[in-house]
Amino acid sequence: MTVPWRPGERGITTYKEEEDLTLRPRCCLQCSESLVGLQGARHTEQGDQDQLKELYSAGNLTVLSTDPLLHKDPVQLDFHFRLTPQTSAHWHGLLCDHRLFLDIPYRALDQGNWESLTAALQYVEEKTNVDSVFVNIQNNRNDRGALLRAFSYMGFEVVRPDHPALPPWDNVIFMVYPLERDVGHLPSEPP
Repeated sequence: MTVPWRPGERGITTYKEEEDLTLRPRCCLQCSESLVGLQGARHTEQGDQDQLKELYSAGNLTVLSTDPLLHKDPVQLDFHFRLTPQTSAHWHGLLCDHRLFLDIPYRALDQGNWESLTAALQYVEEKTNVDSVFVNIQNNRNDRGALLRAFSYMGFEVVRPDHPALPPWDNVIFMVYPLERDVGHLPSEPP
């Protein structure tokens, strides 16, 4: 089911400047499991000029960012979740104007990845002013149908492709998870 959203509904702001989100989230150097990261060129195209710095760490979750979250331009935001001492799940995102756009990692349907997504969503809800979390599913993924069902089960909704809140990324299906915010909501503490 495609959600026929109108700009401004459920905390979605109108997307006005397409050039702000023409870049996609970068995969970190530790990630080879991401389908997008396997394309390889993203590391060299965008370079490593913006080193990620630890923004938050608690339990198994570490959040990394290129800039403070108060920045007006899009900010890379990565969620690393330790599954075992040797393995971790990584969600790479781009934060822009109270919206977080997450790339879905390869093997996202594994149990550990769902636990890591839940931890990332909890961080976003408690520590940021994000109103909506978008995930994007590449049209050519073999697990596209299973991902659509799984994210729908978690409360994400498909967004129509021409919605003004979406960036101009090709060959993706966007789903959104709107965060319910009280009027005047502020994060519980600085990230």
